[in-house]
Amino acid sequence: MMSFEDRVVPIMQVDGYLLVPIQIDLDDRTVGRLQQQLLKEIERTRARAIILDVRMVEVIDSYISYTLSETAAMARLMGCRTVLCGIQPPVALTLAQMGVTLQEVAVARNLEHALVLAGSFQERDKGV
Repeated sequence: MMSFEDRVVPIMQVDGYLLVPIQIDLDDRTVGRLQQQLLKEIERTRARAIILDVRMVEVIDSYISYTLSETAAMARLMGCRTVLCGIQPPVALTLAQMGVTLQEVAVARNLEHALVLAGSFQERDKGV
């Protein structure tokens, strides 16, 4: 189990999903710590999906988007899907202008849409 000091953000477990409200500014060091925290929580909880709620995040640069994609790929290898929700217009604009594509990440409009997507992954995975 992670010590309190190692936790970057609170992570809530809801119906086999990990809900991760990111309410801090992400920088290179912080996103690396977040990656480690998420992977440990996936292992501990055996979550089927991670929902990253970034509506409070004002800046996502190329390194942070790369690290989030890398984290999603690692999660997928652990049997866990990743949904990103709440991207603000300025962040979307910056990512689009940089030509950033988020690999292994589903994008949802808001938290409700993210929960629907996570549920659809669960249904699809049952059929496989």
